[in-house]
Amino acid sequence: MECSIETLDRTLYASREVGDLVDTGDYILSTALYHAFGFVSGKYINFGNKPSYIEETSEIYKKFYITPAKPESVGEYVSKILGVQVTKGKAKPLPYLGGHSVSQWNARPHQYAVKNWKAADLPKDQKGKNLPKFGRERVLDQQNLLTAYILPYEGDAVSLAARIPRYVRLGKKRSKARIRARVVEGMLDEGEFLTNHPFGIYDYDGVPLGDLISIKMRPVPLIVQGRYRGKFVRIPCAGKRDDIVLPYKLEFLKAKR
Repeated sequence: MECSIETLDRTLYASREVGDLVDTGDYILSTALYHAFGFVSGKYINFGNKPSYIEETSEIYKKFYITPAKPESVGEYVSKILGVQVTKGKAKPLPYLGGHSVSQWNARPHQYAVKNWKAADLPKDQKGKNLPKFGRERVLDQQNLLTAYILPYEGDAVSLAARIPRYVRLGKKRSKARIRARVVEGMLDEGEFLTNHPFGIYDYDGVPLGDLISIKMRPVPLIVQGRYRGKFVRIPCAGKRDDIVLPYKLEFLKAKR
């Protein structure tokens, strides 16, 4: 099953923090998509900032797997979202679509829940001091298109697709995104294969043979490409794009259970 995710707001999550910069990466992790699609529900306020992904997905992680979402090109956005086929050599200039933007913020603490202190009750180390909070945000802009895949192991893919909402909220500021889900028939094969869609580093127990590309994300690093031997899934793509190749059988946080 293919899920196209279109960002409708500026979408922020802290995949990297360098100095005063909060950086949003190019991928949306499975940890966010399981919650956004409504398959699991987490705590509204997580005291102690301790994730409970394993407990929350204990009843469904063997039934299906949601891959991280990978960014698509402007041409894919124009084709899938606007319905315009761009012919090579005859393309007209396009407006700026997708990508990231950087903005500054000031006097606005980036915490999930902030206590509203009275002036008389300020902590001792803050009384009589002007302590502004400032920094920069690098976020996903509107009109980004990302693609994730759901691999069903149990049940019917059509009924699973019907459960996915059309609009979801993503990121630290609960930004809106539009989801378009469609069922795609995949093929199971066996042998040596090269993956070309990201998956969580803890979601597969196969040992790579080479051509490994990984990327550090929080809270779960990703494998963007790797050569393996064993069973794999091939998902056909429309147009001239290469088929999507993923290992079988991926399970969410498999190595941590």
